[in-house]
Amino acid sequence: MLKRIILIRHAQSKEDVNPNIKNKYKNETIPITKLGERQVYELAEKIEPLISNYEEVKVFTSLTYRVLQTTQLFCSLFNSIKFEIQNERSIRNLNWGDANKDNLKSIEQERYRAGVLFYKFPNGDNSAEFVRRIHFFAQNILEQGKSDNYPECVIIFTHGFALRVVAKSLLNISDEDFRYLANPPNCYVSVLDITKKGVILNEPLPRIKFEI
Repeated sequence: MLKRIILIRHAQSKEDVNPNIKNKYKNETIPITKLGERQVYELAEKIEPLISNYEEVKVFTSLTYRVLQTTQLFCSLFNSIKFEIQNERSIRNLNWGDANKDNLKSIEQERYRAGVLFYKFPNGDNSAEFVRRIHFFAQNILEQGKSDNYPECVIIFTHGFALRVVAKSLLNISDEDFRYLANPPNCYVSVLDITKKGVILNEPLPRIKFEI
């Protein structure tokens, strides 16, 4: 029976260093950096006390290379835990369509006017549909997790926006409150415990800081 869900954003990728890297790589093939690899080793040390009591951990991972690299390196650092890794398409990164360095600012402005949960990117994702698929995925985990033979711990390796949407679904965060959630840093970890009272977040999610 499911007792814990751990959400993790991928390690630093070349896109995090240079947003224009997409001119060289397809989005799905962008790799992590050397710093990103070191971040995964530090991540494993941080996570070890949280998962050491579990003999088996179910892992869901986005199919983009930077997330797969993070997932595979992380899992390779544990010998005593059996990881059941499952690829999950719904937790991929958001497709910004025709966004480029010339129109990015205007697209971001329009996105926030429309609402980040609802904006339709030109030739890219419909955010509302993207969110709906992730919500179905997250709620399905909770439902299947009620089974006695379901692993006690689930780890989800994903992207910044998708991580926030998963958390929104599991914690019933309102659309209004979601607006103030900040994009988490690379290898960010959020721990949620499943209790009789519901899903409990161990530490608050990062929030946007407003200058006064």
